[in-house]
Parts: sequence; structure tokens; C-alpha cells
Amino acid sequence: MANKDKIIDKIEKKIDSIEKLHDKESMICEEVKDLLADLRDQEEDEKWEDDSEEDFDEDSDDEDIDEEEDKE
Repeated sequence: MANKDKIIDKIEKKIDSIEKLHDKESMICEEVKDLLADLRDQEEDEKWEDDSEEDFDEDSDDEDIDEEEDKE
């Protein structure tokens, strides 16, 4: 009987270990998802910054043309 109890205890410990591994896997998956979300946010921010810079460059070009017309 004691031998069965030892085996049952070992099985329960293994089950606990598996549950802990599953919890760690879940946590790691969530961390990876968060990292991907951060990358997407940065990509969108960079896209907005690039668009803003293009708009700024276009405005600067217009001013240059205006200045050239004034000189003539």
C-alpha cells in the first residue's frame, strides 16, 4: 500500500510540474503577444512620422517657390 502511495505522490508532483510548465508557457505567449503589439504600434508611429515629414517637406518646397517668385 505504501508503494502505491509513493507512486501516487510522484504522479501528483509530475502533474503539478506540468501545470507549472503550462502556466509558464501561457505567460511567455502573452509576453510575446505584447512584444508584437509594441512592434505594431512602433510601426504605425513611424508611418505617421514619415507622413508628417513628407507633409513638412512639401510645405517647405512651396515656400521656396514663393521666395523665388518674390525675387523675380
